[in-house]
Amino acid sequence: MSNEKANFLEQLKSGIKRNTFIRLKFGKYKGGDPEFETSVVTRIKTKEGERLSFNFKYRTKDIVKNYEFEKGIKLTDEILGKDFFSATLFTSEKDYTIDYSKKRIPILHTKKPSLQQAEIKQHNIEKSRFINSSAAYLNLLGITSREGNVKADKYDKFRQVDKFIEILDSLVRSASVAAKDKVKIIDMGSGKSYLSFAMYDYFANSLKKHTDVLGIEQREDLVKVSNDAARKCGYDGLKFVKREIDKFKFEKTDIAVALHACDIATDDAIKSAVDADAEIIILAPCCQKYLRKQMRIPDELKGIFKYGIHEERLAVMLTDGLRAMMLEYFGYSAKVFEFISTEHTARNTMITAVKKSKLDIKSIVKKQEIEAIKSKFGISNFYLDKIMIL
Repeated sequence: MSNEKANFLEQLKSGIKRNTFIRLKFGKYKGGDPEFETSVVTRIKTKEGERLSFNFKYRTKDIVKNYEFEKGIKLTDEILGKDFFSATLFTSEKDYTIDYSKKRIPILHTKKPSLQQAEIKQHNIEKSRFINSSAAYLNLLGITSREGNVKADKYDKFRQVDKFIEILDSLVRSASVAAKDKVKIIDMGSGKSYLSFAMYDYFANSLKKHTDVLGIEQREDLVKVSNDAARKCGYDGLKFVKREIDKFKFEKTDIAVALHACDIATDDAIKSAVDADAEIIILAPCCQKYLRKQMRIPDELKGIFKYGIHEERLAVMLTDGLRAMMLEYFGYSAKVFEFISTEHTARNTMITAVKKSKLDIKSIVKKQEIEAIKSKFGISNFYLDKIMIL
């Protein structure tokens, strides 16, 4: 065993012994299961005593296994450098990250702590104002225990869902949908359906509106799990169907949501939302690759954007900026900002839009602005302008 890896494991042992351990997250998975994503380790209390809880995250499910401390540390030793080539140990004193090079040589990095112990305590979780931790759907979806306590390894997800409903609440208050007795919502790419359930609960139980939420998802197993959970909760207006976004015919809706629709799937979602005359649109794009393939950096900017990372970020900004401008062209008031992701410190771009007017003279000006940007960066199309003709 290398000194770097031995040091990392020693810090793990010390953190557990001294109660400074918060979380361990593995990365750079090199195993053979294409459905596997990552593993997160937390410390929990069981009837048998305290354990290390390994949450093995797959695309469509989570598998949790609890180990005594010694066995958990041994498992970490076995999989680190074999199945995972990166891991970060979060303690209340420091963060320790071990990374393996291409030659499988481990390097240990340390930095100031990014998490604090207090952030996973129950009294902080209860500060949320927009979702109730005792809601049955949170337990059925694996975020809380039967007692209504948020699981330590699900706190980030709980926090993300609560923040989303806070944003939604603000948008609703600024739109005419606030005065409606009935609300219709489409969640495109509903995934594990956390947000679909939270939206239904918010409108049906908090705002006391007649609510219909339709979740659209390609993975049949997730559709089944979500429909089963909705039935158990008695959420009659919450349904899930197996469909692809660009092939689904949408009826008139009030709110359209698409979080983490990859690359042009976000554009398909925008088109569907506008075609359905959605009053509120909420998007969290990811993997913006379409535009970068054709983007040309102007000569006067090449000194800045000669670096790959800067060019990639520019492509993301142009993609999401042009998407927001397209929404403005179609009469929406759009905003682009940072939204908290599933990880404690990560951020995602979010685009929100509220319908304000129909096509008018302002739309003509917006079209000119869009075409000017396309010309500046040598963009023939950014896909959305191809499927929604300006």
